[in-house]
Amino acid sequence: MAGTEQRQYPRLGLGLPVTLLFLGHGQVEAELQDISRGGCFFKSKLDVSLDRRISVVLSATGGKSCQASGRVVRTVAYKGFAVLFDHDDSGTLDEFIRDITPLPQESRAALLGSVLKPEIQIY
Repeated sequence: MAGTEQRQYPRLGLGLPVTLLFLGHGQVEAELQDISRGGCFFKSKLDVSLDRRISVVLSATGGKSCQASGRVVRTVAYKGFAVLFDHDDSGTLDEFIRDITPLPQESRAALLGSVLKPEIQIY
């Protein structure tokens, strides 16, 4: 059926500025557009190859962190790339999503930007 949502988990809009760390290649500014238990989408003009490994680490100022890793499954030229998580490294991704779900979408990025140090490693 055309137009039917096929995602397993609902995506939460974030619009959170992040720094992409390419091992051996430096840093690139991007935006974590949305996240779900199954994956996320980064807005970036960067050309990232399919199947590239990604490690998402969101560290809060209080020492708590959320980690997940996966691989790039879709790219959109000059717009960004989608990551499918295959591993919730610390078991905290569900808790992180549960905590931000009740927030209005427009306040998520502001709140998260004030308490998180988003760092995305790309292998």
